Amino acid sequence: MSSLSSKTIVLTGASRGIGRSTALGLGRAGARVALVSRDRTALEELSIAVKQAGGRAFVAPADLGEADAIPRLAETILQELGPVAALINNAGTFLEKDFIRMADSELRQVLEVNLLAPFSLTRAFLPALRETRGQVINVVSTSALQGYPQQSGYCASKAGLLGMMRALALEEKQSGVRIHNLCPGGVDTAFVEGTQLGERLAGQVMISPDDIADMIVFLLRQPANVDLSELVIRRFT
Repeated sequence: MSSLSSKTIVLTGASRGIGRSTALGLGRAGARVALVSRDRTALEELSIAVKQAGGRAFVAPADLGEADAIPRLAETILQELGPVAALINNAGTFLEKDFIRMADSELRQVLEVNLLAPFSLTRAFLPALRETRGQVINVVSTSALQGYPQQSGYCASKAGLLGMMRALALEEKQSGVRIHNLCPGGVDTAFVEGTQLGERLAGQVMISPDDIADMIVFLLRQPANVDLSELVIRRFT
């Protein structure tokens, strides 16, 4: 398997849940991680933990819901860290609302974070990823593959992300950039805390965020002649 030692990897949604576990996993693998999230304080604390784990960290606070912030974010990371080996589109937001009660603004907001931000980030880093024959890993969801009640907006955002990245994988095959779509369901994080879904899942067997992080590191370590384009991870109960 390929070594991640000293490779630069951009990770969004790094401050908690799957993102935090992934940052620590990348640190243990010796990677240099650009940590992206809105919470600067949490990122600063995480950067120390990444360094203690054996990696290096660069704190890059940004609100991915603000489209203008993304080009500046990419430019800063590239200037500070140089060639980028991988982009992990992990940041996301959840929307639980009956279709008929959902406001236009609510749908736009979930699309902005879950679909348009990964689009803008991937577009911004794609020239650099072509140079390194790098990878894009998208943390999607089983909601991209099937519908769930009160999740029409969320499902739309994730299905859109999956469809877009499937198409991009075909476009970029010649350049050597590999696109991986990871579709987990039922991960034990605070992502759905305080929602009806969270109440329904309370007490059930869940997937650990560390398990998803291990899969992300596994994907990043695959040799250039191996393409694991899509992984669906469900709870085994």
